[in-house]
Amino acid sequence: MRISKVISILSFVLATGAVVASAQDKPADTTQAAATQAVAPQVAPAPAPEAKAPEAKPAEVKPVGTFYGKIFADWNYDVTQNAPKTSNQKSLFELSRVYLGYNCKLNGNFTTDALLDVTRIDPLANPITSAGVADTLKVPATPTTLAVKINDSYIAYLKSAYLAWNGILPATTLTFGQFGYFAFDVQESFWAHRYIYKSFMDNQSWASSADLGAKVTVNPIDMLKITGGITNGEGYKSTQDAFGDYKVGGAVQFNPLKELTLYVYGDWMPKNVTHDSSQSTIATFAGYKILDMAKIGVEYNYQFHQGEVAKHDVMGTSIYAMYNIIKELEVFARYDYARSQDNWNSLDNQTAIAGLQYCPISKVKFALDYQRVIPRIYRGSVAMNKIFVNGEFDY
Repeated sequence: MRISKVISILSFVLATGAVVASAQDKPADTTQAAATQAVAPQVAPAPAPEAKAPEAKPAEVKPVGTFYGKIFADWNYDVTQNAPKTSNQKSLFELSRVYLGYNCKLNGNFTTDALLDVTRIDPLANPITSAGVADTLKVPATPTTLAVKINDSYIAYLKSAYLAWNGILPATTLTFGQFGYFAFDVQESFWAHRYIYKSFMDNQSWASSADLGAKVTVNPIDMLKITGGITNGEGYKSTQDAFGDYKVGGAVQFNPLKELTLYVYGDWMPKNVTHDSSQSTIATFAGYKILDMAKIGVEYNYQFHQGEVAKHDVMGTSIYAMYNIIKELEVFARYDYARSQDNWNSLDNQTAIAGLQYCPISKVKFALDYQRVIPRIYRGSVAMNKIFVNGEFDY
């Protein structure tokens, strides 16, 4: 009995102690949690990403275009003594050529150009038959061509239409399309009287002033320009031949002094099955300017196997000089000598030109000049003597 009471008392005491201990532990846990919350750092919310401003596009360069042109006109009088009746008109006013062009600079690197060449049809090459059809033969060959009417109307040729890419490589320009050819452009620019008389190679039909293809021009330094190109070779008035033969040409222009210009040009055209030899050309030029008052130019040209015919070599020299009496008034003279190997070429001749040029403004030129052409001696041939009043008007 006593043992049972003792066990009951001990059980009561232990239960009471557990309740007290439990009551004491609860405030301590609450305090610790509060302390933990007080010490824990507060994490700030991440800032929202800033919106990027749109990148500004580079300003687009607007194309800039310009119309331009030239007009060549003249009056001439034939003073040849005892000239045959089959020669040209005794006297006439003539509008020999009109150029109409448009040049557009697309941006700092690309330029396009188109040029129309308006001139008269060669009446001997294009007679009109009695049926009203143009006959391309110079000599009528059928009864229908007996009634020939001279066809001297104007015709327009597309002389140039090209794209030039400046800076495709450092100091390099690539030109593709139909462009002014570089066989005699330096000589013609130095002569500077194209409206009076063509340059030597152009007048002798050795090369065309424009052709279709591609060319590359490199200016490594100011005094040096190198040009190379591949073209059809037929010029801007004819299509490529049936054999697809191309002309390959190259030129070097060197200006060791500001006043001195040296130029060398060469080309090569392969032979085809209808010819017996390839054709090649060498042209050299030297020009010197004296204090913006005078200049003199000399060129020597040689073409091997002209027309791709063996031993049909042609050669020639051209010398020209100009002197400014005053700024607006200039006296000029020129002499050409053209000949062929074994005298086969009917264009062999000597040409002398002398005259005065007056320029009231830079875009207007007038010239009074005398021209004498002495052909190689043929039966019945005589020297041609003409007086000209020429004009060039640029716009």
